[in-house]
Amino acid sequence: MVAEALSVMIQQERSLYRCHDYLRVNESSDRKHNAVTYDDRTQVVDWCFSFVDTLSLQRETVAIAMGLLDRFLSISSAASEALDDHREFQLLAIGALYIAIKTNERVAVHGNFFASLSRGGYSVEDIEDAEVLILTGLSWRLNGPTSLQVATHFLSLIHEQVSIAEDTWCFLLDEVQYQTEIAVRDYALAIQRRSTIALAAIFNAMERLTRDDRLELLTAVSSIIDKFRFASPAEVCATRSRLHVAPLDDFS
Repeated sequence: MVAEALSVMIQQERSLYRCHDYLRVNESSDRKHNAVTYDDRTQVVDWCFSFVDTLSLQRETVAIAMGLLDRFLSISSAASEALDDHREFQLLAIGALYIAIKTNERVAVHGNFFASLSRGGYSVEDIEDAEVLILTGLSWRLNGPTSLQVATHFLSLIHEQVSIAEDTWCFLLDEVQYQTEIAVRDYALAIQRRSTIALAAIFNAMERLTRDDRLELLTAVSSIIDKFRFASPAEVCATRSRLHVAPLDDFS
């Protein structure tokens, strides 16, 4: 069952839920002075993390929200306007987070709460319009896999094959989650396949384990990794390196 779900996730990321390099296209065109940059996107992600932390929501909700936003800007004709206007870009990010909270959280955060945070910058109608724009632009395809979801499915397949202490396993899961959160902030990683980031996060996290635990996990990983259509080892290695050097600033 888990293996089938993982196969579906990998198929989804290769087809309906692909994300293209929309900021590179933006940079290569005649850019306006107010055009959105990589740093602008990182600031939006950090704001989203701060928002969910304040409300004690799941950080995975931010990964879902940015997945929606990145895919929308990859495929939508409305993207050109948003990428030339910080205000519109930020509004779409709020709309994406609004959707992600609705679909991933048990608590409701109403549009008027977002509007109040903007201090008059956006109305409830603005936020709801952005929500509809994203939903229709994505043809209501909202359930794309996140890197953490792929990673946890993959790890669950090898869990029964290893005899690692429970506290070590929990440490591994926490480290993988942290690595996937770093990837959400970094645009170069965010447009990669989610499964590539998942594997890179797992391998990076394994580096922090003891030699014996690491070897046992590597043996288990090697027994199943070829059963799925992951990216090439070179791509996974490059993503691992990128995760190591991704800027953290004050991220936590």
